[in-house]
Amino acid sequence: MKKLGLKKVAVMAAAAFTVLGVATSASADTQSDLDAVKAKIAETEKKVSEGQVALSKLESQEAKTSQEISTLKKNIAARSEQLADQARAAQLNDAGSMLEFVANSDSVTEAVSRTVTVATVVRANNQTLADQKADKEKLAQKQTELQAAAEKQKEQNKELAQARADLAVQKTDLEAKKASEDEAKAKAEAAKKAAEEAAKQVAAAKSTDDAEKAANQAEAAAASVSSSSNNANNNSNSNNQAASQTTSQASSQAASTSAAPAASSVNSSSVLAMADSLTKMHIPYVWGGSSLSGFDCSGLTQYVYGHFGKSLARTAAAQAAQTTRIPVSQAQPGDLLFWGEGGGVYHVAIYVGGGSYIHAPTEGQFVKYGSISGWAPSFAGRL
Repeated sequence: MKKLGLKKVAVMAAAAFTVLGVATSASADTQSDLDAVKAKIAETEKKVSEGQVALSKLESQEAKTSQEISTLKKNIAARSEQLADQARAAQLNDAGSMLEFVANSDSVTEAVSRTVTVATVVRANNQTLADQKADKEKLAQKQTELQAAAEKQKEQNKELAQARADLAVQKTDLEAKKASEDEAKAKAEAAKKAAEEAAKQVAAAKSTDDAEKAANQAEAAAASVSSSSNNANNNSNSNNQAASQTTSQASSQAASTSAAPAASSVNSSSVLAMADSLTKMHIPYVWGGSSLSGFDCSGLTQYVYGHFGKSLARTAAAQAAQTTRIPVSQAQPGDLLFWGEGGGVYHVAIYVGGGSYIHAPTEGQFVKYGSISGWAPSFAGRL
């Protein structure tokens, strides 16, 4: 009995060591990937910050140039009016005109001197006018260049913001995968210890009953090893959707009634990660907006879910029609929340759990978090 038990337990212990090795290796690989993504996020956030500073400087220079152009326009207009007045005075020969100024000279020498003075004044005015027009043209060219540079910087900032959002999703998925692998590793370690302990008990057994009891413990350890092995294989062959659920998701699911519709097929943790990243980008509300330059409520939900293969209609009412209606009390993270009824649905948000949601509120505000207690939705919808 002892030999048979020891052989069985030795096999189970070897299996536990194998599973532990696989789980440890997988966890280390995932940690490496996670560290790489975190490094990319830090690098991207730095570039986003630098891009915002660069855009701010360009817009400031553009505003300054615009003001300088406006000042030059006024100066040119004033100078032109002055030259026109001088020309009219010379033609009309009114009192105080340039011609009378010359005619009233006491001598030929004084007349020549006064003529030179008049000519110098006119020439200086004309030169000043020409210089001002040239400066205006240069500033106009500079403003055009600044506007082009600002537009280019805006596009770069938009691309960086999108990259940061995508990286946030990758980070969330990797963290979920790592947590799942760590769990498999912990189970494998427990199974290994159980098998080792069973082996010791079999070896130390002094009677058949003791050996039988130890063998039963070995079989229990074997079952634990098998369970850990299956979990490890399932985690490596799946998208870790179940394991990637957050604590708030698990709490919401536990609170849901058995009559609630099946959970959304969309990876809610990834959806929430992207939505959360958008709240940090100061994206303004824009009526009809559906891009990083601006969102309205349905444009935001369409944009986020579209990144995960879920095509939503363009309006809140149409999106409501695409979902299975459920009470707000049964909403789970990743579900949609709606305000209004039927064709009168006028607002939509992404539920994140804990009574909070993410939405594009209204004019003058940015994509941000909201609270059910502060503004209660009419119903929830599950995709």
